[in-house]
Amino acid sequence: KFTVFSNLDHGLGGGHSATHAFLSGVRSNEASAMRDGNISLDQLCGEQAAGKTRFPVLNTSAGSNSGGGVELSWTRSGVMVPAIQKVDQVFRMLFVGESDSQESRSARYDRQGSVLDAVNGQAMAMARRLGKGDREKMDQYFTSIREVEKSLQLEKEWLSRPRPQVEMQEPKNGTVTEQVPVMFDLIALALQTDSTRAATLEIPGAFDAGGIGIEPRGYHAYSHHGKDEELMKGMRHIESYQIAQLARFMEKLEGLGLLDNTQILFGSGMSDGSAHTNKNLPILVAGGKYKHATHVRMPEESGKRVPLSNLYLTMAQNFGIETDSFGASTGTLKAIG
Repeated sequence: KFTVFSNLDHGLGGGHSATHAFLSGVRSNEASAMRDGNISLDQLCGEQAAGKTRFPVLNTSAGSNSGGGVELSWTRSGVMVPAIQKVDQVFRMLFVGESDSQESRSARYDRQGSVLDAVNGQAMAMARRLGKGDREKMDQYFTSIREVEKSLQLEKEWLSRPRPQVEMQEPKNGTVTEQVPVMFDLIALALQTDSTRAATLEIPGAFDAGGIGIEPRGYHAYSHHGKDEELMKGMRHIESYQIAQLARFMEKLEGLGLLDNTQILFGSGMSDGSAHTNKNLPILVAGGKYKHATHVRMPEESGKRVPLSNLYLTMAQNFGIETDSFGASTGTLKAIG
């Protein structure tokens, strides 16, 4: 029920400076030249799910993004969407909600909308006095305001609907290695209760690997192994842990009857942290009623390579999105279609 791909990437270089494009295929500074900017796959799916579920996208991280984190999620207007880093916050957002009354929350949304209206009016007056370059930036600003307005309206519409009740108790925050399985459990519950239909989980590069039984140096330090056998052994241990957590998540979805109707993408924006290369990214796709083939080796030769965005376009269409392109895609991926 899964496929591992070789030789898929976005054709980008620069090491850390390109990892933010993992889910979009487009660098943030090149977004203005693209039809849909640098919107990431999760946010595109969120647009499709907007209004149908309380949280169109659930963006999470198992820990702090400092010291090696990745900016995964981007809106159509180029705004980076921060991930929630604490399991108790994710749980309360999904299944508890806010403590104040529905009336006070509704009034707060109205006040926020009024502030946006005022800011929007001032910005429009200013835009008439700007040059072309500044007007383009202002257009991006207006788009961001419209996105916030739409989000506020959708949130307000869900105020009167109760959150689902679950048997899981509110979890306690912990280390990255303690939070990874809990975040996966919360995402599974969110999908099961239809609280969301798209989710991301980042495993940050700065976590202390001592939590999984090896020398307590950072994941990031292990990734810069320089072919040192001991460090490479540590990396294999870390990556085995990650794959084990993914397998556990897949088994949970299988047990809930959700795996065939859920597309899972697992990967990284860099294939070799020691060499800082963004070529031939590690990519695994599971679920989704695809014709899985365990391992698919895509063309390696220059001029014949297939963009990773072709896989993303395939996944977007499988999600029900009517689009003929994503990022720098050249078509869909027939290998598992």
